[in-house]
Amino acid sequence: MKRIIKQIYFPLIALLSACAVTLSSCDNEVDINAQWREVIVVYGLLNSNDSVQFIRVGKAYQNTNSGALQIAKISDSLYLDSADVFISATDNSMRAKLQEVNYLSKDSGLFANDVNPLYKLSSIGPSAILDNKRYIIEVISKKTGQRVWAETPIVGRATVYSPFRDSNSNFTVSSPFITLSMKPGTNSKAYDIKLQVKYQEFSKNDTLKKTSKIATWDLLTNVLPEPNVNILYKIPNSSFTQFLTSKISTDTSLYRRIQSVSLFVYGGSQNLVDYISVNEPSIGIVQKQAEYSNINGGTGLFASRCVQSIQNVRFDPGSIAFLRNNAETKSLNILP
Repeated sequence: MKRIIKQIYFPLIALLSACAVTLSSCDNEVDINAQWREVIVVYGLLNSNDSVQFIRVGKAYQNTNSGALQIAKISDSLYLDSADVFISATDNSMRAKLQEVNYLSKDSGLFANDVNPLYKLSSIGPSAILDNKRYIIEVISKKTGQRVWAETPIVGRATVYSPFRDSNSNFTVSSPFITLSMKPGTNSKAYDIKLQVKYQEFSKNDTLKKTSKIATWDLLTNVLPEPNVNILYKIPNSSFTQFLTSKISTDTSLYRRIQSVSLFVYGGSQNLVDYISVNEPSIGIVQKQAEYSNINGGTGLFASRCVQSIQNVRFDPGSIAFLRNNAETKSLNILP
């Protein structure tokens, strides 16, 4: 599920490339391009914890005179001329028209990045995206009148019981196991869970120059909750010490001081889980993969995720003492 929440924030637009095949035996050219039609591409992940939702709307393209990589550099080939985009609750409690914006920068790469048109929903008041509801997206091309749509349930917040409930708790690793216990949120079908440790690093010769760093542990990946059953895992504390030694190098000239730990929980809806599953790299002999889309009349993905965190939790003093004296982590020079 890390693949779910980290990798799919704004997925790339799908491509439909074209080519010509020459049949030398009869000296005739066969154009395999179908008659032009507009193919609308939609990508969006709703998150009820976000104050603003962004939806990417584009189009697939084909061209007989230029290569696909050349066309990918042309913004007009990637985006609709204009469109109306709506998000509605299936219970008719909300319907909102999204605003086209172009102020978020786009990374350079194969695709044109001079513009980055997105459609924005400010989830405030009557436009808020709420847990335990289902929402429909509609995209209507003003040029052709074509309409595409998709529906998704909203992933609700999980209830975390341990390793800590809130930022006022303490985190301990001195016991044999770290216990992760939580109640899954509504409509969540898979989870990724991460732990981040914040620490300072400074030279023994100059303790005034301190560098703040973060070590990230992929605690659990692709956890599939059972209906009406709490998630419960017991992770050996040796896994935590191995994580620290793999992320923090041994250096006798440095001191470290651990500051806090944070827990990040990523939940995804079933359509997001299906999208990830279909698009996983193939490990078999046959490399051709199926394509997943839940956009009716077009292609892409409209799904939901829930990202939540409990941040800046203190280590209990016993855990710091444990790490200072543990055979694996003693060489990290952790201060009290």
